[in-house]
Amino acid sequence: MEIRDHYGLALAVVGPEELAARPWARPGRDIDVVRVVDPPATFWPELGAHGFLRKPSAVAWVAELGSGEEEFLSRLRRTARRDIRRAQRDAAAAGLTEVIEEPVSPAALDRFLALYADRVAQMDFGVPFALGHRDAVLDGPDKFFGVFAYAGEELAGGCLVRECPDDDAAVVRFSAVTAEWRRSSLARVLYLTALRVARSKGYRWATLGNEPNLIGHLTKPGLFRFKADLGFRTVPSQDFADPDGHDEADLVLRLDRLNDPTFLLAYADPVDAAERRLAGHLFCVTPQDTAPYAAPFLISTSPTLPAGHRCGAAGGPDRTGPDRTGPD
Repeated sequence: MEIRDHYGLALAVVGPEELAARPWARPGRDIDVVRVVDPPATFWPELGAHGFLRKPSAVAWVAELGSGEEEFLSRLRRTARRDIRRAQRDAAAAGLTEVIEEPVSPAALDRFLALYADRVAQMDFGVPFALGHRDAVLDGPDKFFGVFAYAGEELAGGCLVRECPDDDAAVVRFSAVTAEWRRSSLARVLYLTALRVARSKGYRWATLGNEPNLIGHLTKPGLFRFKADLGFRTVPSQDFADPDGHDEADLVLRLDRLNDPTFLLAYADPVDAAERRLAGHLFCVTPQDTAPYAAPFLISTSPTLPAGHRCGAAGGPDRTGPDRTGPD
């Protein structure tokens, strides 16, 4: 067993041959999550017996762009459409100016990266991944375009989109908005504009990138609700053009360094390798309502026990409140 500091999380990586000995249960271990990477099928029953959940290491958020924005929005829940339209009206009423840059200029990119770094610095375990992609955006082999919103001369928010012609997809790679414009849901406006540009280029698919499948660590559970409300669904990242995507099995021991709740998507049929359906597992110590984490593309969403703590049953009070942990 190897214990790693995984962006502030105490992660124990064990081999399948160590399962019977349960080394993570020995006294004095400071462990949040136990992980088996790419476990062989012969060990799936044993993993389940120990409480592990077999899951994709990352999930891709995917949506078909469709024929136009109205058709795309017609697929969404009524409240989600209302929130998008309200955000668009608020941005227009405030006189925000949207600018599409293709290619992205160094000046605009540097302003965006400064805003992005500032927003990530406010997160508990934020990692400013975008800062390492400056050269790739400006001079890399992949083509990027940017969507930026300005309040006068001030950058209110933006997103960077990578074009993937081989996958017939546009990937909304990074996004950031100021604290003020986060409250006005500017991210929704930027994303819809990015989808509009991608549609005009003839792409069939849009994705919101690949997300580590432990939603409550680097990202918070509100991000799941935000992306699902935009009409995107999750698939194992290896099923959508991720050469590094793989499976793993996680055992969540405690939430000391995780969000309460923490959400992950596990295979709904762990014994059948042919099935790729996903189910949501909401780990929590305080009572939570599972309804905000239900989605049409999930088989089910259920409370799950971390480290002996009992989670409130579905339908209990939701302590997080609406739109407090998402990027909007």
